[in-house]
Amino acid sequence: MIQKREFSNIHKQIVLSNQKHKCKKCGIKFNVAHLPNFGYTDGNVANNTISNLKVLCLECTEKGKKS
Repeated sequence: MIQKREFSNIHKQIVLSNQKHKCKKCGIKFNVAHLPNFGYTDGNVANNTISNLKVLCLECTEKGKKS
C-alpha cells in the first residue's frame, strides 16, 4: 500500500502564490467562500514534490472526482 505524503505548508504557500491565489482550472479567486483544495497533479500520493502540487476550488475538485 502506498503511503500518502502531505505537502508542507511552505509548498502550499508557494503554489498558491504562483497561481495568484486562484483555482488552476477555473480561475476563481480563493476566499472564505471558495477555499483552496490541494491535490496531486500526477495522482501519485507518495509524490509530495512541489511540482506535483495543484490547487483547485472545491467545485473543480468535485468535478474531477466524477470524471
